[in-house]
Amino acid sequence: MSKPVPLIVGAGVAGLWAAWRLATEGRESLLLTKGTLSDSATAWAQGGIAVALGPGDSPAQHAKDTLAAGDGLSDPEAVDILVNEGPERIRELLALGAAFDRAEDGRLRFGLEAAHTRARILHADGDRTGAMLVRCLTAVVRHLPQITLLEHSEVRRLVSEGDRVVGAIVLDSSGRPHGIPASAVVLATGGVGQLFEVTTNPLGATGDGWALAHEVGAELRDLEFLQFHPTALKLTGVNPAPLISEAVRGAGALLVDSSGRRFTLDADARGELGPRDVVARAVAEADAAGGAFLDARALTDFATQFPGIHAMLRGAGLDPARDLLPVATALHYAMGGVSTDLDGHTSRAGLWAAGEVACTGVHGANRLASNSLLEGLVFSDRVAREVAGERDSVRIPERLATVDADADTGVDAAYAAVRQEMREIMTRGVGVVRTEASLADAQAGLTRLELATPATAWRTRRQLSVAQLITRSARGRRESRGGHRRADFPPRPARQPL
Repeated sequence: MSKPVPLIVGAGVAGLWAAWRLATEGRESLLLTKGTLSDSATAWAQGGIAVALGPGDSPAQHAKDTLAAGDGLSDPEAVDILVNEGPERIRELLALGAAFDRAEDGRLRFGLEAAHTRARILHADGDRTGAMLVRCLTAVVRHLPQITLLEHSEVRRLVSEGDRVVGAIVLDSSGRPHGIPASAVVLATGGVGQLFEVTTNPLGATGDGWALAHEVGAELRDLEFLQFHPTALKLTGVNPAPLISEAVRGAGALLVDSSGRRFTLDADARGELGPRDVVARAVAEADAAGGAFLDARALTDFATQFPGIHAMLRGAGLDPARDLLPVATALHYAMGGVSTDLDGHTSRAGLWAAGEVACTGVHGANRLASNSLLEGLVFSDRVAREVAGERDSVRIPERLATVDADADTGVDAAYAAVRQEMREIMTRGVGVVRTEASLADAQAGLTRLELATPATAWRTRRQLSVAQLITRSARGRRESRGGHRRADFPPRPARQPL
């Protein structure tokens, strides 16, 4: 490449789609990932994509459901973009070869998930939607000459010149640093699940994008709003925690306590299909009181509807046709993130963000189930179109210099115990339910860990920094709303479907 091109950091649905869209606009790009293209949270996604394409549905109804779930904090304009541009993105996916499940008559099959008033969830092979999307988009981007793929590469730091981000220092697979000038840097790094003790997120979800953006002064917002999935399979010492998709409850599975009672009805009239934050807290309470279980024994075609989950359960020695499935809450999704406008600009010139790392305003205080993949598609598409329009508008240095401190010395390996203690602190103090005391204790514990961790262990320091940002945000919001529940502040009135 003769001149700097956009650098896309992360290869989930947002990163892959941005690279593809730039290619269709005639632009080259570098697509970088810490692992391989199959390691993203997208590839793990069992749930589907919510889109208003089914009979009796409309973008307006999808918007109403999204706003209701967001508990008063969703940006109506961002939601409007999501629900109205989403159908066209799905049509483009289909044209690229995406194989969503279909009914016997050949029409797309739409499922129902929590807090949706219509069946509007597209799935692939039952519970393998994310894997299908990654396969489809990977096959496309690998054969486009405009896209250069950098696997097993890691961003050490972003580089600014004046007020503009102009590239990144990147470590290759051997730990050597290289300066990569970029006409734009697009963060699509995913979430922060690995900062918590129990998560459904892959091992690479360590908050890198939030840390990188914060280090160059980009604004972050709504970090306190974290979504805990209600139904991770409860297995001691397993990371990531295996997920039992929301779609299983949508198909009729029930949540019961150790006595067999459907406890979610106490929290919301919609029971198992109430908003995720409500159901997660109910599961956490039941788990602490003796156990929470998913009863899927009445689902006659479980193995056909959910082949991946069925195989996972059998591997754990469980048969959903016979056994109650022990479940617990797990950190699943971040509603907040790097603050962007509706086209993905961050507060720093040259820096963009899309997907879970970003905060577009769509999710508000609580994400509506299966809106995340659609958001990744819709807003990465808008980012790519905007970036493509900057073709000749900025001047970027021809090379970026590295310094000795950029090299990877391997020091982080000695601080695994620090990272484990951080995860325990975050789960205990900044988990499903928080208090002033728990948050203050978490801040103190994280500060102690930071003081004990040298700058050379920069990956560990980066995770501790993001954990502190989340904790401070949670301590600053002195109310209960959506995914942020403070036991020392009364809950807001129960949300009902519009």
